[in-house]
Amino acid sequence: MKKSSVLWLLSSLSMVTYLDRLCISVAGPRMQTELGLTPAQWGWIMGAFVLGYGAFEIPLGALGDRFGQRKVIARIVVWWSGFTTLTGMMTGFYSLVVTRFLFGVGEAGAYPNISGVISRWFPITQRARAQGCVWAASRLGGALSSIVVVPLMIAFGWRAMFYIF
Repeated sequence: MKKSSVLWLLSSLSMVTYLDRLCISVAGPRMQTELGLTPAQWGWIMGAFVLGYGAFEIPLGALGDRFGQRKVIARIVVWWSGFTTLTGMMTGFYSLVVTRFLFGVGEAGAYPNISGVISRWFPITQRARAQGCVWAASRLGGALSSIVVVPLMIAFGWRAMFYIF
């Protein structure tokens, strides 16, 4: 595989991680209304992702160092895809808090493992540029979230939007 292909795949992964994690922010008002969630409960739901993400970023990075970044990244994609789908299935506060926490746990190792791949595939003189492309792609995913999520949510509802992603 060429370095350019690896960089394209890593950048795509980065873009999708931000697109997926920001879906809930766009869908939030509709979710809060339908599920009858208070602002305090919504804060716990949003914080649950950050807590899971923060607690597991280093351990999942170490897991990639031990067993290989490719295997860990594959597990991360499967994990966050499953929990993105499960987010659309949730019907209450507690189940949504647990789902979002586990979503954060699953997505936590993405960037440490992306960095590991960059360090293996790119010479030292190209790593900063590669890392910059990956981070730029994440911001692009964040910027695209509203543009992509709103039409899907209007057409199919907030639950289906999570299934699609």
